[in-house]
Amino acid sequence: MDEEVLRQLLTSQDGLEFSPTAEMMMMNSAIAGSVNENDSIDPELIETIQQQVIRVNPPVTTSTVARINNNDDDDDDDDLLEDETVLERIIALKEMFPESVQNTVGKVNSAVVNTTKFAYSKGRTAAWWITSTMCVLVFPILIQKELLQVAEQISREQRSILLGPQAAAGAVGSGAF
Repeated sequence: MDEEVLRQLLTSQDGLEFSPTAEMMMMNSAIAGSVNENDSIDPELIETIQQQVIRVNPPVTTSTVARINNNDDDDDDDDLLEDETVLERIIALKEMFPESVQNTVGKVNSAVVNTTKFAYSKGRTAAWWITSTMCVLVFPILIQKELLQVAEQISREQRSILLGPQAAAGAVGSGAF
């Protein structure tokens, strides 16, 4: 049998490579003596070879699950891991720790949450009091001070228009006396 024809036949299968088994090599040597190069290959023989190749060498599929421990070849359970969500892994960690540790972590967690809620609530209240106090008590004083400065500036301008620039400078100097 011609090896090239057999190789083409086997590679035409999905995902199969030409890797002859011991049975195929024995068949090849037995047939090689009885078949001339001018003879055609029997279709039944081709069908038998295809079935044997498919049974002996099934297509290899790669697994999407990565090995966790590459050094441990004896542990086959690592290959069969199912995809887990992060939440499922966290819940599974619950079984690792004793109940006293779980209770302590739960209490610390609730204390942090309650403290955060309390601080947020009191911070909001404090911000409201500070803002409203500023609006009611401080802003009117600042506005009155600004109005007095504007009134003084207007009176200086009027003096400088009526008496000249010397009088406005003298009025400022005499006002301090």
